[in-house]
Amino acid sequence: MRSDRRREIQAQMEAERRDEMKKKGNIFCRTVSIVYTVLAVAFIALLAWLNVLPEKYFWAGVAVLVIASMFIVPVMYSRHGKKGRKIGATVVAFLLIGVFGVGTYYLADTLNFLDEITDIREVTEDYHVIVKADAIYEDISGINGQTVGTYMDNDLNYSEAKAMLQEEVTVEYGYEEGLTTVLEKLYSDDYNAILISAASYEGLKGEHPELETDTRILYTIKVPVETEDKTSAVNVTKEPFNVYISGIDVEGDISTVSRTDVNMIATVNPVTHEVLLTSIPRDYYVTLPAKGAQDKLTHSGLYGIQETIGAVEDIMGIDINYYVRVNYTTVVKLVDAIGGIEVDSPYDFTTSGMQSLNGHHFVKGINHLDGRAALAFCRERHSFVNGDMQRNENQQLVMEGILKKAVSSTTILTSYASILDAVRGNMETNMSTDEMSSLIKMQLNGMPGWDIQKQAIKGTNGWGQCYALGFSASIVNQDPEENARAVDKIVKIMTDEEDSDSNEGTAQ
Repeated sequence: MRSDRRREIQAQMEAERRDEMKKKGNIFCRTVSIVYTVLAVAFIALLAWLNVLPEKYFWAGVAVLVIASMFIVPVMYSRHGKKGRKIGATVVAFLLIGVFGVGTYYLADTLNFLDEITDIREVTEDYHVIVKADAIYEDISGINGQTVGTYMDNDLNYSEAKAMLQEEVTVEYGYEEGLTTVLEKLYSDDYNAILISAASYEGLKGEHPELETDTRILYTIKVPVETEDKTSAVNVTKEPFNVYISGIDVEGDISTVSRTDVNMIATVNPVTHEVLLTSIPRDYYVTLPAKGAQDKLTHSGLYGIQETIGAVEDIMGIDINYYVRVNYTTVVKLVDAIGGIEVDSPYDFTTSGMQSLNGHHFVKGINHLDGRAALAFCRERHSFVNGDMQRNENQQLVMEGILKKAVSSTTILTSYASILDAVRGNMETNMSTDEMSSLIKMQLNGMPGWDIQKQAIKGTNGWGQCYALGFSASIVNQDPEENARAVDKIVKIMTDEEDSDSNEGTAQ
């Protein structure tokens, strides 16, 4: 009797243990099903918000996910489901939770990335208080009570900068006829400090390489500038548009104010899938719209991208719809992120003239380039009789190589995260997140081939007064016929109509 009673108690305890385990199992499965549902909804919501997947793929994916969820969620949530089914549903749920978790992370990161590159910073015109490199001053208070050298200029922003400096310290101003004289008087100790624009300082560095080591910036005044957006948006998947590509001549943060050494118009026809790259000489002699003065096109970048766009629209007579602003770091990191590019070099040459990029050798014909080599290839000019003209063409070859590689399906999928990391912080554009999403969606919809064409505007070498420098320097004079021919080709691309046979065999 006692043994029977003991067995009954043991059986009861075993049954209670099984019930407890089943109860815990049900709670676990329900918890997993809730996590699964939340992540699935978040994933679908972010995917819909990003709006890069063509509708046929998006809704097909949603349908598959709904059908899978109809098996997973009810089975896991039920208290009385069969053990084998629950185990199977749990395994599938965990796999999909991993997919949703990683996918949600990358989708959120993509949205954050798009917000970052479209976050246009406040435009300022900077003015530097410059002292000699060995000056004893540690901060701006050191020049209190002194006379600061300036040059005679009736620019309103310059006057505002002088007023703002006087709010910080008590100084008088000494006025000189030109920027060169101001600099000379700093060197001769007639002035212990001078106030010049950041644009003038950057321009002077190009003419006087020793300036950066002989002097230092003691203080910078930022004068807010109200700029008119000269661009105009279009329906980027149905209407042709022009993108101005401005490459500034520095590495690091894209917010740095510097000269625009790469000046290229990308004319895109989304209907015919044609792209025309038009290069403009960096030293093209243009009128700065906001300043009403003449200067090299490269110096326009010192006054903001809208100044560059305004100058180009004036000489070309076309509308620039969008802009992309990049720097040296963008090229290096992007090319490395997509696994390098191939360019067909018209010459055999070795780079020189820019210390950090010296010694790269390129053969006539196909070259496979990593990021640093790509930068060296598109920066070199000393090896060519045509100098900057050939550099413009080499920049187009690098751009073509990037476009061909980037639009291939395998590159986009396998290098997605690397591409985002490469461009983040190194690119700025006024194209909206919705517009960029639309372009990506259009490309993924059919992976169309793109016909990439190139042209380079040429001019004649000369000499002219440059506003940013305050003195004369070498320039490239405009050739009206060259401008007209370039515009004719741009207009042709923009007015071409869809031809189903015209894009067979084009670059992928």
